[in-house]
Amino acid sequence: MNRTCITSEDPAALTVTKLYDENNDFGHFWDRNDPTIPLPPCSNVSDDSQCSVCLDQLVKVVCRNLTAGVKIFMEGPEGSINYNQTGCAEPPSLLPTPLRSRLPAIISVICFILIFILGVLWKCCQKTSSSSRTCRCFFNQNRKENVGNVQSV
Repeated sequence: MNRTCITSEDPAALTVTKLYDENNDFGHFWDRNDPTIPLPPCSNVSDDSQCSVCLDQLVKVVCRNLTAGVKIFMEGPEGSINYNQTGCAEPPSLLPTPLRSRLPAIISVICFILIFILGVLWKCCQKTSSSSRTCRCFFNQNRKENVGNVQSV
């Protein structure tokens, strides 16, 4: 995913109302009607729109999949807002890094265990009577041992 990130230290950025392509008068990447409503914290930003604007000490903007040649224009009630184009940090993952790096191994072990259990059950069901259509090999084995113990007492 191609991302473009900008930040603004301009106090006017807190009242930003529009983001759009300076070279195109049609449509906006992002807009809001009421500049008095505070910007959301960056931890609560969703990916619903092409651009997201949030507040994390600075006003931050992340735009996804902009076409080449787009020149972002940030505007507020008082006009143009100054900003700096910055590099985009990696989006946060839901899993912490140590767990994320071990995830393939964990999934592989779980799959192996499930395949082993299904294999044992299948073999067990092959040995049971086809007329009963139930797999009770583990239960039948315990029942025979209990019946044998009762008879020998």
